[in-house]
Amino acid sequence: MVLAGLVYSLRKLLGKILCLVALVLLPCSAVSQTIDILAAASTTEAVTAIATNIERDHGTKLRLTFAASSTLAKHIASGAPAHLFLSADLSWMEYLHERDFLIPGATVNLLGNQLVLLGRNGDPTLTNLAGLSRALGNERLIMGNPGHVPAGRYAQQVLQHLGLWRAISGRAVYGASVRAALALLARGQGRYAIAYATDGRVYPNLSIAAVFSVASHQAIIYPLALVRGQDNAQAHKVFKYLQSSSAKVIFEQFGFAFLPKPR
Repeated sequence: MVLAGLVYSLRKLLGKILCLVALVLLPCSAVSQTIDILAAASTTEAVTAIATNIERDHGTKLRLTFAASSTLAKHIASGAPAHLFLSADLSWMEYLHERDFLIPGATVNLLGNQLVLLGRNGDPTLTNLAGLSRALGNERLIMGNPGHVPAGRYAQQVLQHLGLWRAISGRAVYGASVRAALALLARGQGRYAIAYATDGRVYPNLSIAAVFSVASHQAIIYPLALVRGQDNAQAHKVFKYLQSSSAKVIFEQFGFAFLPKPR
């Protein structure tokens, strides 16, 4: 009786060991893994829509984090979980590249955008941007912080190009991201905001008051990269999907220019 019980216990233990061995020997593709995508705040709606399609059609679970590109880059440099990074400008991607956080050869210029002046619905358009300071009156200009927010840096460039930076900078209110800045305008603070054209679609009470010339600021490019140490088969599939014709359709629906030839 004791011997039979011992044999049963040994068989049960052996079964558990075999199960553990089988799990260890499973290929990476067979093990469900969450893929972390850190993306610029201005891509929130587009990337969320694409992620929904990826999860539905391919069964890959994604975890999305949206914030200012500077914040995300510093999180990655500090060791935060990240498989892919979509930045709103080249400089923060270069910040990670210089520190060897990116996989060599796995970076692509994915999206383009346009810089605009946003106002509330019903406000007159501004036909002469040189008159922006006068048009503000006693109110504020809302923009991203030019010290670390890409949209804020582009905004500073256009104001310097127009010769208005010195006159307007003291009346500017800075947001921690372009979306944080726009939320202020949408809630009734300030007169105008400088943001991306794609952001104007997010708030129904805001509209484009003027479009800035592409010659007045650096080209707005969103690079996408795979993060070193986190690359696996699923991450590479998501990286490729974000460059696909399916992703192109969604990005363009949200107003982005799709830069690469779809894969």
